[in-house]
Amino acid sequence: MPPGPPDTSSASGHLQGLARRIRALRERRGLTQEDFAARCGISVSFASLLERGERSPSYETLLQVASALELPLWELLRLDDTQDAGVHRLEDFVRERRLSRADLDRLLAVAEVMFSDAAASGDSHASRRPEPARCGEPGCTRPVLARGLCTAHYHRERRRRVAGAGAED
Repeated sequence: MPPGPPDTSSASGHLQGLARRIRALRERRGLTQEDFAARCGISVSFASLLERGERSPSYETLLQVASALELPLWELLRLDDTQDAGVHRLEDFVRERRLSRADLDRLLAVAEVMFSDAAASGDSHASRRPEPARCGEPGCTRPVLARGLCTAHYHRERRRRVAGAGAED
């Protein structure tokens, strides 16, 4: 049996989601509609129609919008919740600083340590988090910062290496 016509309610819903996403991204970047329209090479009235979901953008317009918002097209078209501002702030932080995968892993390790006491406070989401790694020094049970060591042992080892390197000169 051949597929039927596309579900217009679903298409309309996706268009409204895209419209909200474009507006939220524009606002997060501190752009006025006028600035945004100029960056996209479209009229302000068309930008307004896009943000209200009253016009369906062409592929070329989507490329211009993504470029104006400094995003890859796939990220513009994501179907996740645009109201999750915390996630977007973290993404912006990582992107703006051009953090490497290793930097991101270290940032997440620090965050795990910072928020590991949430389980004791009754945070139901905390119980689903894995237990942070513990320091590799014998007898130490503090969470790992880097290289398998807690903050104190990591910095002690680092100072020892630097002092040793200075003695070799």
